Amino acid sequence: MTSAITIAIVEDHKALREIFAEHLQNEEFNVFECSCAEELDEYYVDNKADILILDVNLPGESGTSIAKRYRNAYPAIHIIMLTVRADVKDKILGYESGADIYLPKPVSADELSAAINAIRRRIISLKGGDGFPQLDVVKRTITNQLLKIDLSQTELSMIKGLIEAPDHSLEYWQLLELIGKEVNETNKASLTVYIHRLNNKLEGLGIPDPAIKSLWKVGYQLTTHIVIL
Repeated sequence: MTSAITIAIVEDHKALREIFAEHLQNEEFNVFECSCAEELDEYYVDNKADILILDVNLPGESGTSIAKRYRNAYPAIHIIMLTVRADVKDKILGYESGADIYLPKPVSADELSAAINAIRRRIISLKGGDGFPQLDVVKRTITNQLLKIDLSQTELSMIKGLIEAPDHSLEYWQLLELIGKEVNETNKASLTVYIHRLNNKLEGLGIPDPAIKSLWKVGYQLTTHIVIL
């Protein structure tokens, strides 16, 4: 299970940037790293970030200017400012530019991670639970709020079939045909194992167990609404 939160780090100190990126990737965040505003803008042509980590002193456009520009363009973005300056007036300038959190350097990867997790909890609270889980057929993933699971091809075929079926239910033979298995007692028993594993994954997304319930001597039914992208 991985986090659906994407973090963009803009830091011109390569070694420090790589330390931060590796630490956050190990915590299963999606991370983009770059050294200047131009690279961030290029990334944003086709991508977006939930959290922006900005060094104040950057080559070219300053972190303060980037923060102000991105806050205006993307009001929902969360911004963490990093700087060696510790004066109150510098902090005020950072907050006025749109920063959510202002961290003076040197900052450890653990401290940065703690700040990010505080923002993550805020994002989850703001999102609430009204959205439905989403199935991405191309990427073979299901996303629910800020959590994501990867699916095997077998799991994808089963869950997609159940989503599209009338009443979200399929008989044993129909599920076996979807996954390319012969209809026999051995494969029927294997189907029980596949469904059990898939239910465990869906439970990890916060979907109540069983997301896929057994219809005795008939087949299985999906009990939750999942949207196909």
